[in-house]
Amino acid sequence: MKVIHWGYRNGSGLHRVSQDLADAEVKLGIDSVMLSTLEAPDVQKGVDINADVHVSHSHVPDEVRKKDSKIVWVAHGTPEHCFQVSVEQNVHKGYGAGDAWMLLQYWLQFADAAVTFWPRHQKLYQSLSDKHTIIDCIPLGVDREFWKPTTSVGKYAGTPSVFSCENAHYIKWPLDLVMMWPWITEEIPFARMHAIYLPTDQHRFWFPLINRNGASFKGFFAGTVFSKEDLRNAFNSVDYVTSFVRYGDFNRICLEAKASGAKVISFAGNPYADYHIPEGNQIEQSRIMIRILKGEIEARNPLEEVVDISETAKSMISIYERVLKNG
Repeated sequence: MKVIHWGYRNGSGLHRVSQDLADAEVKLGIDSVMLSTLEAPDVQKGVDINADVHVSHSHVPDEVRKKDSKIVWVAHGTPEHCFQVSVEQNVHKGYGAGDAWMLLQYWLQFADAAVTFWPRHQKLYQSLSDKHTIIDCIPLGVDREFWKPTTSVGKYAGTPSVFSCENAHYIKWPLDLVMMWPWITEEIPFARMHAIYLPTDQHRFWFPLINRNGASFKGFFAGTVFSKEDLRNAFNSVDYVTSFVRYGDFNRICLEAKASGAKVISFAGNPYADYHIPEGNQIEQSRIMIRILKGEIEARNPLEEVVDISETAKSMISIYERVLKNG
């Protein structure tokens, strides 16, 4: 069986998941590779390989598609994210704007299989699908050989230290954390926030905010993108990691942090998190955060354990076998 995972090489979660899945499938005996839809040499490779299954993490190039090609669509991002991005791009760009919401609906109709990692998303996609469409929900794993507790090269500043490294998109950016941070440090003056991955083209918004509300005096902020090794070290060098993804969803960063032994604080609903805070009012959020950081709230028992990426790959392979068998 020959499988091509189509994605991007841009350091995103989509990129990492597609590459890790391809690598894990190879270890399980599948002739699998990850290629970029945006790189002409990769597209030519896709033509030459003549794959049995194309896995669309982003889009499948027209050049490699055939009438008998089997397409497995993996849904990245949240349905709400796709909807909002499409509306905003249409409003601001007009003709020729990207339309993730349209592509989502297209793949639900024409892909041979649709895959998500979130039960909530599965239910939403099912409501958008035809009667007999199957939406597969499988566990999202990470490379547990790499993402594991290690010896820190030095504890991060702060008593306690709180680390944020989410992609600064409104579905998961640290806006609430930045807004409530001055209220938190009024109660816990030696707490320090460490926030990276703030894109440089957003600095003119973030830095006036953190300077004006005083968060800059109690934290460290940068546009730095850590390597895997530095990120794992950070997870092993801070007291808490925040993963404030809307609607209580988990994401890859949360899984990597948990697998590395970090204590994760998320919005209510994330089944992997050690602590939950509510979405909405930052005053209420700060009250609960203060109690968490003071040790007044006991860590919850996560409903889910982080699995290895090999488990995800096994589930994907069973889906490939099904679509090939069904013709």
